[in-house]
Amino acid sequence: MSKHISIVGIGMGNPDLLTREVRCALIEAELVIGAKRMKDALPKNCQAQYMDLTDGREILSVIDKTEAEKIVICMSGDSGFYSGTKGLAAMLEKKYKVTVMAGISSISYLAAKCGIAWQDACIVSLHGRKENWIHAVKTHEKTFLVMGGSLRGVVERLCLAGLHECKLIIGIRLSYQDERIIKVRAGELLEKGDKLEGVDTTLSVLFILNEGGACKTADFGIPDGEFIRGQVPMTKSEVRAVTMSKLHLKENAVAYDIGAGTGTVSVEMAAQAWRGMIYGVECNPKALELLRANKEKFMYDNLEIVSGKAPEALKELPAPDAIFIGGSKGERENILRAVLQKNPHVHIVMNVISLESLSGILVLYKKYGLQNLEITQVTAARGRQIAGQHLMDGQNPVFIISMDGKGR
Repeated sequence: MSKHISIVGIGMGNPDLLTREVRCALIEAELVIGAKRMKDALPKNCQAQYMDLTDGREILSVIDKTEAEKIVICMSGDSGFYSGTKGLAAMLEKKYKVTVMAGISSISYLAAKCGIAWQDACIVSLHGRKENWIHAVKTHEKTFLVMGGSLRGVVERLCLAGLHECKLIIGIRLSYQDERIIKVRAGELLEKGDKLEGVDTTLSVLFILNEGGACKTADFGIPDGEFIRGQVPMTKSEVRAVTMSKLHLKENAVAYDIGAGTGTVSVEMAAQAWRGMIYGVECNPKALELLRANKEKFMYDNLEIVSGKAPEALKELPAPDAIFIGGSKGERENILRAVLQKNPHVHIVMNVISLESLSGILVLYKKYGLQNLEITQVTAARGRQIAGQHLMDGQNPVFIISMDGKGR
């Protein structure tokens, strides 16, 4: 218990950018632990033993066995900016006193270099993560992207989404002697492909500036004509808008669209939970083709298509915060039972058109002790012109049922 552990942010990698607090901790340390490349960021008068370790369990094992009392664990950038600090600190604090020290993050460094403010930026990481970053760019004037793959791939995707005019500020190997900062529009960079060659994206970040082009409006009720359509039935925009309002998805939600069909609801769910993950579950081959086509058109990387019939297709999926059931192939009760086993608190929304289906859901509501039942009937009509007159065509009435697991 006499051991003291410090988890420190070492900035981008240049030892000149260490904070005074971190520098003192490293100089006084008896043991320093971190990734191999971080050794070069240590101050010259740091005499501690250095161990190349990144796995939390291995680090804990070493700390348990070492006789050193002052131990420093290095994290790249800032300890609170897409860092492993949170998980590691929680593990170590069960046995030891832990101090966390801040470093200079790549976003603050690049913003200062370029003279721009970043408090209004949307921050997204693609490093080992799936996020709907195209949506972030479309809805924010500033997006800061931590790279996790090909820079060319990011630029190509921006242009494919019609974001050619976005300004890019690309930071490459920030703080090192071979640091590069490139300022260019996305479309121009794609045309001048030579600038993309040989770029080390493992140490690259970028600001994407969509100045004047960002759309802040909600995506509820996307017009039906925006979707790629076939012979598979789709949920109409008016019903989708009400359905989305009942789902109450948070931006980081994990949710299922069961019986996803053409993907109209899946796409809107992915837009709402853009930092989360949506699983579109479908077994009809024709519907799957449309679902994939619409995912690609709207470019929502946080929408994962699951080919199969529920509830079997749900087995390997993470526990959902919410589910939408648009089609169940007669497996409604089995699906309900499966999702309640994954999360007893799950929020459930179902759309049906027949009174028999509504009656069956009410039976399940009582049988499984569900709560907070709401039933809404949506009857929409659309105008059309005939012989100079405008008439209203009624759409099929739809029941929208929302409820919660008994633990909610």
